[in-house]
Amino acid sequence: MPFWIWLVLGGVGVLFVILMGLVLVIGGATSAIASDLHYQCDSAVGPDPSQTVTATRASTAARPTALSAPAAGVTTAPTTNPYAQLTIAPDDTDVSDWQRACATALKDAPYQDPPLLSGNSGIGAECARRLALAQAGASSNGGQGRAGGPADAAEFTRSVIYQASAAQSSGRCEVTAAVALPPSVDVAQQPSGATGRPCGQSDSSGTTVVVLPNTVAAQGACGQRVDLSAVSGGDLVFWNYRKNAPTEVGIAISGTMLVTLDSATRGFVEQAIPSTDDVRVKRVLGSGM
Repeated sequence: MPFWIWLVLGGVGVLFVILMGLVLVIGGATSAIASDLHYQCDSAVGPDPSQTVTATRASTAARPTALSAPAAGVTTAPTTNPYAQLTIAPDDTDVSDWQRACATALKDAPYQDPPLLSGNSGIGAECARRLALAQAGASSNGGQGRAGGPADAAEFTRSVIYQASAAQSSGRCEVTAAVALPPSVDVAQQPSGATGRPCGQSDSSGTTVVVLPNTVAAQGACGQRVDLSAVSGGDLVFWNYRKNAPTEVGIAISGTMLVTLDSATRGFVEQAIPSTDDVRVKRVLGSGM
């Protein structure tokens, strides 16, 4: 066989190897992006109803496939959520309601790093724990919300987190049965040039505080994901997801207990952190929201 034919065959073989390598690299990158997006959605709107997962109390949060390994002590999370511009065509029949809810949530939700694996500490976390316990102790006869009305779970978490985050700046935690109520979130009225942050903002004095949204569903997208093995005082615990949003929320007071609103008595009670597979834990204090 002439030499030039061997040369051509050799060149074709080399080209084939290069193309196969490119396919593997591109395929791996695509898989990593898909894994990360699924994790972002799971963190923002809860579990995908199309997937069946059996979890236990000791289960750990699903971790996305890393796009790259960060250097020790270096945070690689983007300052803005790269999926915020994700859009889905209204007539796309291949997209589920879960995916549509996710695309909407990611417009405001912070980008999620892999689940936090260590507990929170400091005056903010301890203050939130103490405030939550004070509310539970004061509501044995039924809690009261704003203006003396029925107690509200979202108002409870907003109030506790607001006062606990203020304690991080002032160094003082004022524990009373009547927790200070934060202002309603109004991003439109933030100072000119301020970045819209539906899960946190500064108050009129300039003190950095965390002002959560007014509903449990909206609060579920806030904060950074926490592994169930690392739950600590002040973390927000969401569960009982319906229509791609949490319907119940509590404030952790330890790694296994939380304070939440009892639907029967309408008072705040201590109870064990649920062991269902739709429990999602978020950290909004000291998480760089």
